[in-house]
Amino acid sequence: MTAVLICTHGNTGAEMIKSAEMICGEQDNCDAVPFLMGQSLDELRTTLKNTVEQYKTDEAVICLTDLKGGTPFNTLVALSESHANMTVITGVNIPMLLQLLVYRNQLSEDELIDDIITTGKEGIFKFEVTDVEDDDF
Repeated sequence: MTAVLICTHGNTGAEMIKSAEMICGEQDNCDAVPFLMGQSLDELRTTLKNTVEQYKTDEAVICLTDLKGGTPFNTLVALSESHANMTVITGVNIPMLLQLLVYRNQLSEDELIDDIITTGKEGIFKFEVTDVEDDDF
């Protein structure tokens, strides 16, 4: 099973998992590691390394982060250099996470990554009210 690891500034990742589980049920191999105010880079690196090492060595690990170039992203990118099965994707949102959780056992890793990136982008939408005439109802 593809493992899912979310690392964000603060507790956003854990709350996203809770929200996703409300929709698609409790998830195995799905963890959040927060980067907290005042936490050292070494503490974050150690926690991320320990979390990744709990997964089976042959399974893919898809890591989602909130901000390209931020500490969680940079730390996961550095960690991925010694874990060939890790992929790091930034810009995490709920539609992307749901797609990942639902299809992680049904698609190849490459298909899954393309799919969740597309879904994440399509999850961004601006609603606009248009003029509605009375006879439209």
